[in-house]
Amino acid sequence: MTTLASQVSAQADAALAAVSSLAAADLSVLDEGQLLGLIRTMEKVRRSAESFDNVAIPELEARAVPARYVLRGTSQFVAGLLNLAPGESSIRVRHARELGVRVQLSGERLEPLLPVLAATRAGGLVSARQAAVIIRCLGKLRASSLAVDELAKAEAFLVEQAELFDAATLAGIAKQLLDTLLPDGTLADEQWQQRHRFLSCVPNGEGMHRLTADLDSETAALAHAVLHSLAAPKPAADGERDERTAGQRMHDAFRSVLKLALRSAELPRTAGVPATVLITMTAEQFETGTGLATTSFGQKLSVDQALRMADQASITWVVHNSKGGVLNYGTTQRCATEKQTLALIARDQGCAFPGCTDPPEWTEKHHVVPWSAGGQTDLDNLSLLCDFHHDRIDRHGWRVTMLDGVPWFIPPAWLDPAQAPRRNHRVSPR
Repeated sequence: MTTLASQVSAQADAALAAVSSLAAADLSVLDEGQLLGLIRTMEKVRRSAESFDNVAIPELEARAVPARYVLRGTSQFVAGLLNLAPGESSIRVRHARELGVRVQLSGERLEPLLPVLAATRAGGLVSARQAAVIIRCLGKLRASSLAVDELAKAEAFLVEQAELFDAATLAGIAKQLLDTLLPDGTLADEQWQQRHRFLSCVPNGEGMHRLTADLDSETAALAHAVLHSLAAPKPAADGERDERTAGQRMHDAFRSVLKLALRSAELPRTAGVPATVLITMTAEQFETGTGLATTSFGQKLSVDQALRMADQASITWVVHNSKGGVLNYGTTQRCATEKQTLALIARDQGCAFPGCTDPPEWTEKHHVVPWSAGGQTDLDNLSLLCDFHHDRIDRHGWRVTMLDGVPWFIPPAWLDPAQAPRRNHRVSPR
């Protein structure tokens, strides 16, 4: 047994050394045919090496290794062991359970659920993305209680197609196969979607977060309806066009939905308090408006951005000294009362920025003089602004002033040298 273990370890070291040597090789000595052949061979090596997960992960689970480390599951263990994002480790574990040897409680070892695909992956003939398409398709067929022999035929067919077509084309072929074998497969499809629905939001190491999701049909329909209604380009205001890309508009629409959810006060309470974005910063950062504040989830925000967010009822900030003691904190005094909110809606009838048509439901309360700078929460210091304009008026040089109890907007000098105040004429001036 010791000799076999040594052989396995030596083989792994030799494989790594061989690949490292090739990565450092001078390929200029090869002619074109040799170069293309080497590239194809190395792609097979890469794909074959990926299939090692299908051997190792079932072994980890058979030994109950993740449980000994007091982790929630194999995916979390693999993510920590290999420094993977949770979404990537989840995919690896899911594939290993389909393509790896299954170990029974009795110790008996059974062939993989998808033996043909497993063998083809080990041979380096199918990529991970192609395998994902096949696993997804066969999972839906299995959920429909398709006969075992029909499942085997479907697997062999899809693997054969995978050796001919890329993952995107293969997905279309798989969809046609589903439509053929399951002409009334709506229920099976829904069941499969419920088992495989997924969403994660993880840091990407660059100060941003990667949102990854597999949405079921109902959730996707809701997302399309809500996000597309909010992601339309904002109307140009005197030549100031909406500079956002389509992807940026969808991002901002998603943020607006989250802000609306926080403002609704209908989210479950956490630790005895309503769902709240909690932001901490030092006294020096608060006074200078510079540096990075931190949320309770560990995200970093500029202090300027954090203080702009502090206008909202769902945002709470805490200022601490160098020892960690609390010096100041946001209070509910900054939140407009229900009567004030109704008065704001009656006055502004939606976003108050000139030309904006967003209704009251999609607006936030904006303090003309920031609350964190001593601005009062009263009607003469408040206006309704949509998320888009709330985020941009200061950065783009606009200023808000109250004239006769109505918010007017002073454009930057580059847009209007006279800087004549403007207002949204949704409500005619009286």
